[in-house]
Amino acid sequence: MLRVGYVAVTRRRFAGLAALVVAAFTLLLAASLLTGDPRILLTRESMLSGSLGLVLLGSCAFRRPVMYSFMRRVNSGNAALLARWDELWRTQPPFRRVFTLMSAVWGAGLLAEAIVRIPLIYLLPIDAAAGVSTLLQLGTIGLLVGWSLWYRGRRLRTAAAKAPTTLREVRHAR
Repeated sequence: MLRVGYVAVTRRRFAGLAALVVAAFTLLLAASLLTGDPRILLTRESMLSGSLGLVLLGSCAFRRPVMYSFMRRVNSGNAALLARWDELWRTQPPFRRVFTLMSAVWGAGLLAEAIVRIPLIYLLPIDAAAGVSTLLQLGTIGLLVGWSLWYRGRRLRTAAAKAPTTLREVRHAR
């Protein structure tokens, strides 16, 4: 919590996701200590993934979805790529749709995982709930990564299929 505040003050940048994680962990730890129920701590990851899912889904309705911002941060060292992405964002609706769809699919997947996992934590014995909870989380992340790789491959194949046609058209235009 202190680190989030320090970064916000010194760098004038608020790390929303970090603040969400810290707040959720603090609230769940306090609830667990007050009630003595260890299941509350098991819900921590579900609360975080569900919250992240809501943020991702909600961002689809705003100017730029979270997945676009995340990918910009991942590629922050490549100024040429970011400049190209800025231009594509301004001029190409299909480019914007890719990031909106990615945010929507990841958001829906994470939210669904949380909605399924929380009741399981309370319905199953605690040892089984811990194991099933971890498997469900890893399975969900695995499925979402798999879908993302498939979708990326599909987009690349579509672009490659269009490129030769465009090249032939350019050659015939000469």
